[in-house]
Amino acid sequence: MQPHEPDVIPPGYQRHVITDVIRHDDSLTIRYSGRTFGGIILAELPQGVADHVVPGTVVIVRYHTEETGGAGIVAHMLMPNPFDEGWAELYEDM
Repeated sequence: MQPHEPDVIPPGYQRHVITDVIRHDDSLTIRYSGRTFGGIILAELPQGVADHVVPGTVVIVRYHTEETGGAGIVAHMLMPNPFDEGWAELYEDM
């Protein structure tokens, strides 16, 4: 089943498409839009979501700003929920 991309992207997020996925024992590293991100921890993902993190999957990303610290660093990453409406969380910088 192909997840349906929600029609609305929340303000402050940018849409990207995953181009490569590297699977490690406990995490995923993804490439998108010329960037590499390795902060996706498998144990923190909703059940079954990791199987849908594949090349071609849309992700939306919010980056830190100078005000939040670490300008340009990923603050939050979501993908279309493969099992329900809306977004599934892949990463959040607390």
